[in-house]
Amino acid sequence: MGKKTSKTQAVATIKPQRSINMDIIRIFAFMFVPGVHFFLHNGFYSQTVDNPRMVIMTFMRNLFLLCIPLFLMLTGYLQGNKKMEISGKYYLKIFKFVIPYLIIMTLDLIYIVYALGWEYGVKEIIHNYTSFTHYSWYVEMYLGLFLLIPFLNLIWQNLKNKKQEKILVLTMFILMIAPSIFNYYQFDAENILACTNDDYWSIFPNWWAGVYPLAYYFTGAYLAKNKEDFKLKPVFYFLIFLGTWAFFGGYTILRCWGGKASVHSWLNYNSWGIFFMGVTFFLFVSSIRFKSVPKFVAKALAKLSDLTFGAYLASWMLDQWFYPNILNKKVPVMEDRLYWFVPCLLLAVTVAFIISFAADLFYKAGSIVATDIAKEIRKHRLSKKR
Repeated sequence: MGKKTSKTQAVATIKPQRSINMDIIRIFAFMFVPGVHFFLHNGFYSQTVDNPRMVIMTFMRNLFLLCIPLFLMLTGYLQGNKKMEISGKYYLKIFKFVIPYLIIMTLDLIYIVYALGWEYGVKEIIHNYTSFTHYSWYVEMYLGLFLLIPFLNLIWQNLKNKKQEKILVLTMFILMIAPSIFNYYQFDAENILACTNDDYWSIFPNWWAGVYPLAYYFTGAYLAKNKEDFKLKPVFYFLIFLGTWAFFGGYTILRCWGGKASVHSWLNYNSWGIFFMGVTFFLFVSSIRFKSVPKFVAKALAKLSDLTFGAYLASWMLDQWFYPNILNKKVPVMEDRLYWFVPCLLLAVTVAFIISFAADLFYKAGSIVATDIAKEIRKHRLSKKR
């Protein structure tokens, strides 16, 4: 009995208050971001897909494209079934994203001027904050989604039954994801699959494809509300995910073989393959049952998860210097850069988290100061009334 107690004390475990699965998904989603940007900056898109290493890198890029879909499904999963009051209190929460964005963009600006040596005038400085550049297009998109969430939830939560929920998710899929199945072929070309540009035949309504965040949001909300429908063991979801990845990877290679690696509309965040890969990956991670987790591990995962937003934005800094000045110069053959992927990814992730941590400290310090100032103002007003 005594031995059992001491052993239990030695392995201090907790039943997590927050979902460790969701923290893990968010961390993976972030780590996929520098994975995508590895290919953006290393010359991948200028190469012909006609050798084993390009095939491997094409499969890898497909995997890393899950970054944005995972973030969006996670938002729907965590927010879609919440009752939200449409009030000023809700909209003030937008500053939880705006202020960290401004802090990171200020660090970007300092880095641009003093480290990269770019010449920035007043116009460029203003543009730095307002144009949502440097990977921050996601912020521009997410701020709009944030404003819509209470209304999206009104739609979702007023559906009468599961049948209507399925119809809504299917409608989102048809409008925003399905065009990637039916469009983007050149039927007047010798090889209709070899879509080397965006001059394609459109045979399916395509206008709503750009609003794909809604498809992922409602999909996440559906997965959260109907957890009991997804009871397979994690190993089976993992195998389904691998099969989906393999199938879509083979399809991508078929379309790209002998041409340049694709950056076109049929292979993007609203692609059917990326959608199904994202859903199966999400189901795999969320199906893992963590009965108990060491306290320090749970806290570390939660902290890293909270830092991913800032890390996403901060990852731009290292990329601007590292790839043109180090990797691409030291490794002139593009295909050989594959061997350096892991150290490049680890470096990018580490630096981004460090910058995000520093920005988070600054944000928290500013919040404390602002709170203290607000208290003093209230005290001063109360004393005047007396």
